[in-house]
Amino acid sequence: MNEIIQIDSLYADEYVPDKLYVLVRDNLVDQLNDRLSNLTNPTQYLTSVSWHGEEKLSLLMVATLNGYDEIVRILFAHCEPQHQVELEGKVIISEKDIIDGMTAIQCACYRSHFNVAKTLIDIGGADVNHDNKKWPYYPLLIQASAENRLDIVRFLIENGYSDINKTQSNDRNQCTALIWAAHRGYTTLIEYLLEKDADINYSCLNIDSFLSTPITFAVNRGNIDVIQLLYSRGADIGALSTYHTKFLMIAVQLQYFDVIDFLFKKSIITIDDLELTACSLIGIDPPIEHMHKALMFFNLAMKFRISRQTLKNCIKPIIAYEYHQECQTYEELDAIKDDHDRMWIETALVRERILLSRSDNTLMRPLLDRGDLLVSRGEFDKCLHLWIHAFYLYQHMQMNTCLHRFVWIFCKMITENKFISIDRFLQTCYLIFEPSQSRSCDDTIYNALSLVVIATKQTTKHEERMLIFHWVAKLCRENLLISNGKTLIHLCVDNETNQPLNWRRSDTLPHIRFPNLPALQLLLTCGHRWLNVDAIELTHGCTALHLACLQSADVAIIKCLVDAGAHLDCVTYYGDTPKDCAGNKATRAFLNCKTTPHRLKCLCARLIANKRMRTIEYNFLTSQLNGFILLHDVQKD
Repeated sequence: MNEIIQIDSLYADEYVPDKLYVLVRDNLVDQLNDRLSNLTNPTQYLTSVSWHGEEKLSLLMVATLNGYDEIVRILFAHCEPQHQVELEGKVIISEKDIIDGMTAIQCACYRSHFNVAKTLIDIGGADVNHDNKKWPYYPLLIQASAENRLDIVRFLIENGYSDINKTQSNDRNQCTALIWAAHRGYTTLIEYLLEKDADINYSCLNIDSFLSTPITFAVNRGNIDVIQLLYSRGADIGALSTYHTKFLMIAVQLQYFDVIDFLFKKSIITIDDLELTACSLIGIDPPIEHMHKALMFFNLAMKFRISRQTLKNCIKPIIAYEYHQECQTYEELDAIKDDHDRMWIETALVRERILLSRSDNTLMRPLLDRGDLLVSRGEFDKCLHLWIHAFYLYQHMQMNTCLHRFVWIFCKMITENKFISIDRFLQTCYLIFEPSQSRSCDDTIYNALSLVVIATKQTTKHEERMLIFHWVAKLCRENLLISNGKTLIHLCVDNETNQPLNWRRSDTLPHIRFPNLPALQLLLTCGHRWLNVDAIELTHGCTALHLACLQSADVAIIKCLVDAGAHLDCVTYYGDTPKDCAGNKATRAFLNCKTTPHRLKCLCARLIANKRMRTIEYNFLTSQLNGFILLHDVQKD
């Protein structure tokens, strides 16, 4: 039999949703119940979300926003609660606060309709951990704490709907209610949470590891009332001590004077910490407001010193700091507050007093950067004094030292036609012999050779020239070798010496290039007593003459080596003589005219090598003599 289908069962009356909305809004309990009873499919209306002005609401949300508990129960009676309680809408909380993703339980709590909220949870099973678009990943308890809604927090805690410690944000931070209350500075809420045994030392998983416990959040926000409240209730200040410099920097930057006073009185920070943080405000070329801010904290540190009767152990006046000393009074500090250079020197004096004894290398970067600024101003002598002082500070702290900055500054001075004081130049050159300059370090040797090159460019008087010769002679006595066995003589004639000279290369390359005849001549003139012109490098067994013949078209360099006694018949590991390595006709022609007659000792060495006499078995032959014989072995295995 054909079933007769009523027309109203095929589609809903288009006016039904609006009528139901009015009945709910106006709290017309009996009429709503009758209307829902007469509908063939009330679930269709109770599980939909519709726009009403700027809000998007379900009928249950309309009821909860208005606090209609009986209406809520009727809606539950006509449709299973689980189909209604988690519907999401858009709700106007205030003129400036419209929240998307709200559920019925959130609507009830935000409007303080807690009887309705209780019905939603107890009967409807509403989820108090549901988030919304304003507070994604945040359960209702955390939302309420962030919004300072003590009433909602009390409702959830005292009815057992949320656990004060186990309820956490569902993001990677996993914050508790107390964390948020401390972060926002809600003292009344904090007191309540602590009364309910909130974990005062709970540590969240904040990406900023120094912010983890309630008291660290309070310090970060500069809320002294919250800090003191948490501390009085037994908050652990261990995290404050661990990251004390970080918190102090925040307090200084934001001028949280009460927080600084708290940190100091609790011995979390020291006067030195405060002074160093004030120094950090003074960069290489600071704006005036930074200088004035630093002055405030230098004054505060001085106040703490006076209160504790703690004296400074100031360093002696030195030329690197223009013979200034640290300020000892408020008046002295005030007198320098607008002087960029003097304020920087003040910070340098403070840093050195505090950091040098700690061997803290953060002392050094400001000195190096300051030197760069002085060079940019053309104040080369001041820079040299400062960097020489920095060199000795590195050495005092038992750190590696390097002279590449001095090579660079001398090149800059040559470029700008600036006078290089012979005293300052030699003072720098003699740093090569300081204990911190590793003799086996290739960089040390390259820098030493670069200084030799610069020495050849000096226009000096006879007395000054003799001082330079004395330094070069002392350098030659060191018999320096880089890791592949090349000597200073090798490096002077080798194109490859240019490759490692790459610090600020655009400034140094115009003045320091290899092969370099003047440097070679200076070394051979001053160091002929100690330099072995026939020394071989370890890779191919080449002497300096081999390298010169291979790489240089400048016969003058080859002539210089030959005149210094370089042997023309020495061979490489492959049995090649310098002549075999010569790459151009001029070099070959020069060597041809120098190859005869042979020296007797060379002929003897070659004969011994060719006959394969086992000279190593004779104890009376020195290793030096055996080495000389090996240099003439053209039949090397």
